[in-house]
Amino acid sequence: MSGFVTNERRLILRVEDYWHYLRQDRAFPSTTDIDPVELGDDWCDCFVMSPNEPPEDATFLFVGPRLLENARLPEDWARKSPRQVRDCPPGAMLARCVQYVDQVLEQRIPVTVAEVFEEAGEEVKLRGTLFPLSSDGQQIDAILGAANCARLEALKLELPAA
Repeated sequence: MSGFVTNERRLILRVEDYWHYLRQDRAFPSTTDIDPVELGDDWCDCFVMSPNEPPEDATFLFVGPRLLENARLPEDWARKSPRQVRDCPPGAMLARCVQYVDQVLEQRIPVTVAEVFEEAGEEVKLRGTLFPLSSDGQQIDAILGAANCARLEALKLELPAA
């Protein structure tokens, strides 16, 4: 049974609570600390990547299925071959999230992403956070990301008629 419990309603803050839970008194948790079962359904909105130089050479180790769907990428996108940042369609949701990896590496703290952009003629509101991970407790060697979006056209269709 999991020791992690949160009452937070928002994805980004639930994953932040989880990151702090894993970190305990260390500077950073490790990728090996992450348990998809503990994250539950939120794992579907997460990704894990290994940063690299240049930044576009960073490799995705995992991309959740709901995140792929929200990013409008094929379900098997991350499984076809090792995927790098350079493989993200320019301006797409996933590419917008990972453009902040350098800030995480420089500042050594989680970095929140909040953008509104247009994709295929549709306005998209993106919320995400990138969390540093370290296998040795010092050097950041992985990033845990969590992101979701609201497509504003879809929200308008869901509103009851006045």
